[in-house]
Amino acid sequence: MARRSRREFLKSGGAGALAVGLAACAAPPAPSESPPTEPTPRAEPALAPTAVAKPAPKGGGRPTAGQRTLVVVQLSGGDDGLNMIVPYGDGLYYQLRPQLAIPADQALPLDGQLGLHPNLKAFKALYDQGRLALIQGVGYPNPSRSHFRSMEIWHTARPEGSADQGWLGAFMAQVYQANESPFQCVNLGNSIPKAILTEYAPTAAVQDTATFQFLADRRLPAAREPLLKTFGQIYAKPSRRLPALELVAQTWDTAARGVAILGSSAERYQPAAQYPTSPFGKTLQQVAQMLAADLGTRVFYVSLGGFDTHANEKPAHANLMSQVSDGLAAFYSDLEQMGRGEQVVVLGFSEFGRRVRENGSGGTDHGAAGPMFALGHGVKGGLYGDHPSLSNLDEGDLRHAVDFRSVYATVLEDWLGVSSKSVLGASYDRLGFIA
Repeated sequence: MARRSRREFLKSGGAGALAVGLAACAAPPAPSESPPTEPTPRAEPALAPTAVAKPAPKGGGRPTAGQRTLVVVQLSGGDDGLNMIVPYGDGLYYQLRPQLAIPADQALPLDGQLGLHPNLKAFKALYDQGRLALIQGVGYPNPSRSHFRSMEIWHTARPEGSADQGWLGAFMAQVYQANESPFQCVNLGNSIPKAILTEYAPTAAVQDTATFQFLADRRLPAAREPLLKTFGQIYAKPSRRLPALELVAQTWDTAARGVAILGSSAERYQPAAQYPTSPFGKTLQQVAQMLAADLGTRVFYVSLGGFDTHANEKPAHANLMSQVSDGLAAFYSDLEQMGRGEQVVVLGFSEFGRRVRENGSGGTDHGAAGPMFALGHGVKGGLYGDHPSLSNLDEGDLRHAVDFRSVYATVLEDWLGVSSKSVLGASYDRLGFIA
């Protein structure tokens, strides 16, 4: 078999039929907007990898920090937080949004002033159970309305500068264990977001576990063996001696075992909840399948697009709210019934909110502050932060009152058990939404 370059392989197999690749220091997808042209200071490099406790099998009491998993859900495009957490008790909301505002009698009340979008019924049930935390008015100083720049800020946690790795990449650089599972950090999708990139640890890119199972099926050795051999050729002698590729090369046998585990995981997994048939629901079911397979994953990354609602927002956003709420509620129920509810926390964010005033196309334009959410057995449910004022705006946008790095710091310190300063470069207040 002739040796192919890593680029050729990823073009022909890794991004197509292959459905699984080990990615390290891969460039993010090309942006549709140009990045800032002014030079910005480089962030300090992350610490080198250190050892942590190994993941434990399900059961046996509350998991330690080293046994916990974080599932990050990226709502791409800019979620309209004002129609997600609805200020139905504020008359100004209806003045500014005569067409888009959620009627007060349709909002799912959280208190006498705020309610959830009517399609978030499953979220409301989780909120009432104390398993959903809603963090209001999250953002950063001098917000950017560029998708590319704002997402880079959220991914790297560096509003004032830039960084070569993401905030979760910096976390993985500290906890990655060579010779252990190759699935310690997993992205479900076609590309690797910068949030989980680091040169100190590999990331597994999984498009579809079912498709991969077919390619790696034990009944198809002619397809499986060349596949594994190609991976070995690519990563055994990296042409660029990058630390992450060295890590993969050192642990190729472990990676091969992980490939076999992933390919057979569907045979052992029986969902205990009815997932929506949407792509987002199916992706979350694949995450549950991988959790059931005991792959030792610390971070899963999942994305849902379509939130850039400049026109005809009301039906589009309503559909997205259903996908988020119903998909994550099924995921939570599945984990609870398989005995893994205490192992996982879900963290959701979007790169920015939307403008307060609706536009002339039945939509909203790029804004600033918006809500985040955290979901799980290990979450203290409730409202965190004050709802942003609709009368004290920043050039038509909601002002942030909670720095998003405080949310990250809370997850890093209280859930993942690492120093947030070593990851974020500075100390930030924690918010107390982790039980």
